[in-house]
Amino acid sequence: ERRNCIEADSTTLFTDERTMAIIMTRWILLLLAPIILLASSSDAFVGSRRRPCCTQHHDVSDKSKCCRLTRTTTAGVGLYPKLNPAASNIKADGSSVSTTTTTLGMTSASSSIATVTRSTLTAVFSQLRHHAKILLLILLTASLVLAKRSNPQTLLWPGTQTDKDCDAPMPNGGYGCPFIGINFMSGSKEKGPMYKLFQLGQKYGQIYRLFAFGIPLVSISGKENVKAFLKNEFKGEGKGINNVLFGGEHNMSELFGDKSLLYENDSSKHGRLRRMVGEGVMTPVAISEALSSIQELASKQIDIVLKEETVQMESVFHQFTLDFAWKQILGLELTEEDIPEFRKQMEQWIVGLVDPLYLAPFRIPGLMTMTKAGRAKSYIVSKIEQKLQTLDRDGPDSSTLSKLYFATDEDGDKLTREEVIQNAMLLIAAGSETSSTTLTNAALLLGLHPNVWRKVQSEQEKIIAEFGEDVTRESLDKSIYLDSVIKETLRISVPFSLGEIRRIEDTVVVDGKQIPKNWFGFFNVKQTHWDDPRTFKEDGSHMDYKKGFEPERWLDDSTKPSEFMPFGEGAHRCVGERLGYAEMKTFLSLLARRLEKVDLVNDDIVWKSNLLLPSPVDGAEIRIFPADTTPA
Repeated sequence: ERRNCIEADSTTLFTDERTMAIIMTRWILLLLAPIILLASSSDAFVGSRRRPCCTQHHDVSDKSKCCRLTRTTTAGVGLYPKLNPAASNIKADGSSVSTTTTTLGMTSASSSIATVTRSTLTAVFSQLRHHAKILLLILLTASLVLAKRSNPQTLLWPGTQTDKDCDAPMPNGGYGCPFIGINFMSGSKEKGPMYKLFQLGQKYGQIYRLFAFGIPLVSISGKENVKAFLKNEFKGEGKGINNVLFGGEHNMSELFGDKSLLYENDSSKHGRLRRMVGEGVMTPVAISEALSSIQELASKQIDIVLKEETVQMESVFHQFTLDFAWKQILGLELTEEDIPEFRKQMEQWIVGLVDPLYLAPFRIPGLMTMTKAGRAKSYIVSKIEQKLQTLDRDGPDSSTLSKLYFATDEDGDKLTREEVIQNAMLLIAAGSETSSTTLTNAALLLGLHPNVWRKVQSEQEKIIAEFGEDVTRESLDKSIYLDSVIKETLRISVPFSLGEIRRIEDTVVVDGKQIPKNWFGFFNVKQTHWDDPRTFKEDGSHMDYKKGFEPERWLDDSTKPSEFMPFGEGAHRCVGERLGYAEMKTFLSLLARRLEKVDLVNDDIVWKSNLLLPSPVDGAEIRIFPADTTPA
């Protein structure tokens, strides 16, 4: 039975102590960094004590006798030049002559610059170290007092208090390393990315708590549990749960934006965006109009593939989805020289999703100009702005961006320019990466199961006989077996193991477990697929690439998976789902007509373990065998 849990008033000591603990712990971590750095590098920066430079010379006052570099930077380049009396011209007074050259090729002039720089760093870091020690002492004292008054656990894992006004127990789980927590994103070469997240689910069950990246989290899996959790969306300010950029209110929002459909938490505003973006842009009619562009881009990539002996299909699919992003979604007119640059900038922007700087729990000024991801975002926005200027001048065209720009709500109002840009970028980011990853893993699975590939080919032969060579909405609707192949790929190899992270504004209860206010929660997609009672097997073979891939299960209601959510769930479910299916089905249908078989170079799967999305190390490399019907 669900309990109606009411959090204590925000002015109570409980809430104040939680906030104070979080703030102080973050400052402690920040202040520890320069202290630890300077403690281990005091000779290099401060010179507070002498350190023997080698076993022969214990007095470093005469650096001309030092037989090795005093200090090197992390990049391996000497901060101080190596001084060698045999190779350097040292005057009797210890000064260098103007022609002195170090073993690193530094002249005396550059050595002087290094000396000035070193002196400046010494002064700055000495002051920083001094003040950091004082502030750290004050913060540690205050934290100990606070911990004594409340719960010592909150000092080591800030924000992990339970809601004392709620009778429901906390979920099982663990917190890991103090302050840092558990790296649930860590993966395995044998099991793929985010394998740690899966291990935690196996250990603690469908709902469990953890501490990661400085914040308390709860993982929720099982379709009914996820639905119960997401029912708390749009409860109003200070209530229910809200979508947030993970660790990114401070920095990530600049990179990915917080005004798009995905991160709108006001019910009426979200509903308006959903109607305008989803119902106005991602309609079956709009997708049908895009099919000719999708077919053209897919055919272009397949033409390239058929000229090679072996190809990494991951690269092929990645280029295809990125080209679809600039041509159809944004409607850009890029030259052959511009296309590689756009692809490069898109990749650098998306990589920012896992950049630690953007995940920092405090504001870092200047990130958008300091980082490649920030500069890439600016590049993409400039391209969108140029396109909007063209639309202002020439009027609507067939691009998705045009439909967004000219869409109106029931009152006749249009989206703001910022809303257009952020939602367009959301579509190209989500669509390109998820579709590319799914197609790559589909190729991997089809290579492991040649009988499935033959069935896809047989279906396409019938499609061509009935509808002709062109890909249409009707031909895709008739590609039922191909549809089951894509869904089975998404079941076994879901692109994102977890859904968007929600902030708990007011304590909620799911399956008899409380998720306290100010915690964060996410639904665990891969764990939900694993636990599906319709497909589950004790030995785990139902999720195995070689043993569990059975597209036929989707053709019968009695065997069709009952818990399937690769595109998310609830009001924030992926708005580009239909477009993604159209992209993937179009490419695979055309490939089946022109490629005799998917012959993997490597049958043993090794995963890239440091990514968010499942990707084989060899990029799903295949040998190319063109079909007999391929035009000469």
